[in-house]
Amino acid sequence: MQKTIWIIDDEQAICWALKKAIDQAGYRAITFSNAEDALKVLNSTTQLDAVMLDMRMPGMDGFAATAEIKKIQPDIPIIMMTAFGDLSSAIQAMEYDIFEYLTKPFDLADGLKALTKALAKQVQFPLSTQPIEPRYFDTLLGSSPAMQQVYKQIAMAAKSDVPVLIHGPSGTGKESIASAIHRHSRRSKSPFLAFSPLSIPPIALAMELLGIFLQQRTSQRTDKSGAFQRAGNGVLFIDEVSDLPKSLQAQLLRVLEQKSYLPLGDSTARPCEARIMASTSRNLLTAVEEGDFLEELQQRLSVFSIEVLPLSERPSDILPLAYALLRSRVETNNVHFTPEAETWLVNQAWAGNLRELQIAIDHALVVAKDHRIGVDDLIRVSQSTTSMEMDDHSALSEEVRRWIKEHLQKLNKTGRRVSVGNDEDFFGTMYEDFLSSVEPSLLRGMLFEFQGNRAAIAAQLGIHRSTLRQKMRRYKIE
Repeated sequence: MQKTIWIIDDEQAICWALKKAIDQAGYRAITFSNAEDALKVLNSTTQLDAVMLDMRMPGMDGFAATAEIKKIQPDIPIIMMTAFGDLSSAIQAMEYDIFEYLTKPFDLADGLKALTKALAKQVQFPLSTQPIEPRYFDTLLGSSPAMQQVYKQIAMAAKSDVPVLIHGPSGTGKESIASAIHRHSRRSKSPFLAFSPLSIPPIALAMELLGIFLQQRTSQRTDKSGAFQRAGNGVLFIDEVSDLPKSLQAQLLRVLEQKSYLPLGDSTARPCEARIMASTSRNLLTAVEEGDFLEELQQRLSVFSIEVLPLSERPSDILPLAYALLRSRVETNNVHFTPEAETWLVNQAWAGNLRELQIAIDHALVVAKDHRIGVDDLIRVSQSTTSMEMDDHSALSEEVRRWIKEHLQKLNKTGRRVSVGNDEDFFGTMYEDFLSSVEPSLLRGMLFEFQGNRAAIAAQLGIHRSTLRQKMRRYKIE
């Protein structure tokens, strides 16, 4: 028997194009310009196999129409079409048991593909028992096709407990994506624990992840919980997972495969009920090939992957993000970018992505003389970072001596300068402070001279490539 499909859309051109394609595919298409007319004949319909409807229409919208259709024919697959794709719409589509969510404009071939799957009834989305408040999450803004795809993937991942790997350049908001998945999942009332290997000294990394078990001579037991335990039955989000050493990669693999891990100093496995999410700005397949990452772990983490693109590849998202960042810092709506500043913002490469954009806006709010933010008020991080320009080694030595003198003066004012002869147990941070002041300029200069070839840079500096990666991430250098 010929399948019957309803098309409900107030745009006649959409109805005409879809009807023609559906009819040519061998189905029978019936069009309606509004949901009210379609619902009037729903009770008397003898055959209806699928519905394609617009999300926003005059009168009853697509979600309200879906609810009414489901009351009468709950098993009918519904394909939602919208030109206003965002995270809250994608989540709401899942809540209403929408079979597929298509963002306009879409290829007719993609529409027919979704329809074929719907008619086969191969997929059923379970309804959630808890309503979800439509909202944006942190940096999840924009209407570009890339971000609309991210919204859909967040909605799909929220329905499952499988591991999630979020990959993309530094500063693109990968943790916000993981947080959004968690907030829309059945684990939303449980902890969301973010764990960053780069923020923890290597000597303490295993203890912070695994916890430690100590057996005292008095037979009293001392336990320190690690991230696997503290996450409970919530989510453990591991930022830049490729920075984990091999020994901890093996423990993470054990958690994914056996739901258990071994704390330090203990021979008894502990259960781990947390859902694992991870992010990486590095290609894990490349890391596997270079021997830095376990192949089995890469496969386990990649069960469900979400790619977030850099701002340079989705320029239409820059202004919505810029204004959202601006509104998050000033309560009044009177502050705005000049037209020239808006054009400048969109045309920048933003190598540091959201982080760099945020710094530029923070700088503008400090220096802007009125409620208008102009091009001169905005800065690029790469342009604002100064480096020591020395003509020769003597000039470099003089600059180092100047830095030492000024830094010691600062330490003296705060009472942290070491007194000669009686401070053997005192450990300052001046060496690390010095490295932090010069290493970024060194690394940026090497990136320029070697045209971004990190292998050549590491070889020239005489350090391992993993050490170079860690230093670049520490200073947020791309």
